[in-house]
Amino acid sequence: MKIIDLKEFSYFLRVNRNDIIEKWLGSDAVQEIFLKHALQIQQEEKNVFFDFFDCYISVMQWDLTIAECPVKIKFLTLLKNHHITIAELFSLMMGLKNVVAEEFYHKEYLSFGLQRDLEKVSLAIANDLSIAYEHILEEVNFHDESANLLNEYKKAVDLSNIVSKTNTKGVITYVNDKFCEISGYARHELLGKPHNIIRHPSMPSSAFKDLWDTIKSKRPWYGMVTNMKKDGRKYVVDTVVIPILDIDGDIVEYIAIRHDVTEFEETKEQLRTLNMAMKNKVDELYNMTATLEEEASLDGLTGAFNCMKFEKFFEFETDKAVISGKDLSMIVLDIDYFKDINDSYGHNKGDEVLKEIVELLSNNIRNVDTLARWGGEEFVILLPSMGIDQARELSERLRQLMEETEFSTGDRITSSFGVGTLRKGEDQNSFFERVDRALYRAKEAGRNTVVSDD
Repeated sequence: MKIIDLKEFSYFLRVNRNDIIEKWLGSDAVQEIFLKHALQIQQEEKNVFFDFFDCYISVMQWDLTIAECPVKIKFLTLLKNHHITIAELFSLMMGLKNVVAEEFYHKEYLSFGLQRDLEKVSLAIANDLSIAYEHILEEVNFHDESANLLNEYKKAVDLSNIVSKTNTKGVITYVNDKFCEISGYARHELLGKPHNIIRHPSMPSSAFKDLWDTIKSKRPWYGMVTNMKKDGRKYVVDTVVIPILDIDGDIVEYIAIRHDVTEFEETKEQLRTLNMAMKNKVDELYNMTATLEEEASLDGLTGAFNCMKFEKFFEFETDKAVISGKDLSMIVLDIDYFKDINDSYGHNKGDEVLKEIVELLSNNIRNVDTLARWGGEEFVILLPSMGIDQARELSERLRQLMEETEFSTGDRITSSFGVGTLRKGEDQNSFFERVDRALYRAKEAGRNTVVSDD
């Protein structure tokens, strides 16, 4: 999970520009508009959409307005030539906003501030474009078009948002279909009722006091609200409440526009649960410290971790991989013909070579990786958050380094490697045995090679 602001997010949009535009233009809502007007986007016209999206990003990145973008007229003229209505323009903009929002959701940029800023910027762009588009449509009667615009805006907002209106006392005077759908109430059950009919008991009174103080002062209120459905279940909405003023500047009613973020909130809760589980695992590890300190953790000859220490790390990393859903890979390697070194040069020289090999391996793996001497001339490397392809590449790189290194004996020393990645539902013993079998296949294949069991 990463929290970023709107300007940082604009960089992400620019990097993923092509994919986002293709998703936007290929969305059902946009395709429905294009089909209605028999609009087949050719490359030249698609370039206009690309230029407009660059403008959209610049508005976010540099706090500009859409009026400062020269491609605006070209974009609106293209829509006019295909008889796109203002409501459809608004829907196009909301469709773009939804595609952008979906991208940051999937990338786990979990920031309600970013989401709210995206909402405000997208609405501002849509409103500015609509106003400019109105002037371009010169052949339409101004008075009739103004009335139609209000209806089209209402239609566009109703199709993509949860909308309600109340009088100055908070009594509901209007709800759209989406409001009824998410709340579970029929329209006649809501009209004439105070808005607290959907209030969830978990919402503090202070939140609503802040809301009323804000809108009574003729300012919009923004915030997250937990509501309660007719059946008692809760749902969470990102809300803006806007006071509507008459010609004298007096408040005549309030309009609330909401977006359902219940699934988003549930995802956050799952992440909190995951973090708590990870914290519990870490606490458990800390509680084991006193015992672990009494145990010899390092191999006396090479300085690498010994088998006992490796088993502790293996259990921890396996549990962590299962909880987080991330990869865990492992390398088991054996020095080829090491007995010949001991026989030729003696065990002291053999011990020196083992220490040199551990130093080489340690210098070429990550800090988060675990290197242990499994026994004799056999070593094991645990690779958290690493998939099988990266693990194979690392194994091959280590194999080549050993082959090319001149050790103290002056001889060419090689090693055989087995490599694998933890499979779903697999226990530690099965995982280790599978990688160990891969090592023996590497030996049977002539040694000095890497064999994967995945």
